Amino acid sequence: MADWCLLVIDNKSYLVNLDLKIISIKNFGNFPSEFLKKQKMGIDFDLFGKNSKLLPYTLSDIQKNLQRGPQIISPKDIAWIIYNLDVKSNDVVVEAGSGSGALTTALAQSIFPNGKIVTFEKNEKHYQIVKKNLELSPFSDLVELRNEELTNQTELISCNSIILDLPDPQNLIIWAEKSLELGGKILCYVPTINQVEKLLSSLHKWSEIEISEIMHRTWQTKSDAIRPDTNILGHTGFMVSARLFNK
Repeated sequence: MADWCLLVIDNKSYLVNLDLKIISIKNFGNFPSEFLKKQKMGIDFDLFGKNSKLLPYTLSDIQKNLQRGPQIISPKDIAWIIYNLDVKSNDVVVEAGSGSGALTTALAQSIFPNGKIVTFEKNEKHYQIVKKNLELSPFSDLVELRNEELTNQTELISCNSIILDLPDPQNLIIWAEKSLELGGKILCYVPTINQVEKLLSSLHKWSEIEISEIMHRTWQTKSDAIRPDTNILGHTGFMVSARLFNK
């Protein structure tokens, strides 16, 4: 685990790795990390004439600095997924596929300190991106990242919840029924209503089936022109959740 922290320079924040010999800040400059290591957390200091300080970093700082590969699950959807599945400390959660690891890092924080995330990513390129992004998380030790496809032949994993971000999640419903603890939930993240239709036809044994779509509208913060942002993120995906009461 690298020694990450948040460097704030004139109220702009940068996620930096103090294990590196040289810190490089875009449009600011390069300097030895030893200087930062001598600073106390939360105490102001001068950096090339700029008021600066070091602070602990947060999940949102990780999300903003993730290397992008496949489309990430957005924060608005991540929040709903964690709430809907009631992901909590010490849970075991299965995820497939990992994508760029945005949801994975959030799940790892949610199941701290003794839970476990088992995440499947068969695409080698995407797998390497997730592996790199997990280095940003202080909870990465709780993640088992597998460079393989989750199939109905995969060894069963006793778990509290299952998240499928795959084109055909209905193909894994049998595996999910065998792996989930009674009362556990599955949540499938799909972009089109056609996929939702196919998935619903496979959920015969399941209860409390719910389809959700989350919209998030941001506003610009100019004091003389407070209004919704012009470019608003609309539809990202449908989230279909269901609960297992009978095997």
